[in-house]
Amino acid sequence: MTRRHEILIIAKNKNGIVSRIMSLFNRRGYQVQKMTAGVTNKEGYARLTLTVEGDDKTLDQIQKQVYKIIDVVKVKVFPEEGVIRRELMLLKVKANHETRAQIVQIAEIYRGKVLDVSPTSLTIELTGDVQKLRGFIDILDNYGILEIAKTGVLAMSRGEKM
Repeated sequence: MTRRHEILIIAKNKNGIVSRIMSLFNRRGYQVQKMTAGVTNKEGYARLTLTVEGDDKTLDQIQKQVYKIIDVVKVKVFPEEGVIRRELMLLKVKANHETRAQIVQIAEIYRGKVLDVSPTSLTIELTGDVQKLRGFIDILDNYGILEIAKTGVLAMSRGEKM
């Protein structure tokens, strides 16, 4: 059964490592829907979280292929349960003196933070799972969304395990 999966890749943080990983995905025809990358708590290592769509066989192949890349230390497919998933979104929405208070109130309900106010717009920061962000977009769409910027999914296992 095909569904979305988050894959964690820990690699030595060397020049071109992200490029090598992404080119493997491109060569093999695996489509990456979202990607986040950053450093880890261990100096010299990078953490990538990729969101891909596929079945169990495809995921098994991805893991085997990524492990073959020199400098890759760990590859893990996150299970559906027991995982914290978050995205960050910046959203700019039309606002005037009549709608501004309503939009700010909606942002507060969603635990969003207003970052910028102009005479014709508001920019709001929001973090959460995909459904929360989608719901926020759906509500603010009625006011006129001007711009959206989103990160990929960050994922981490609950508890002590990595």
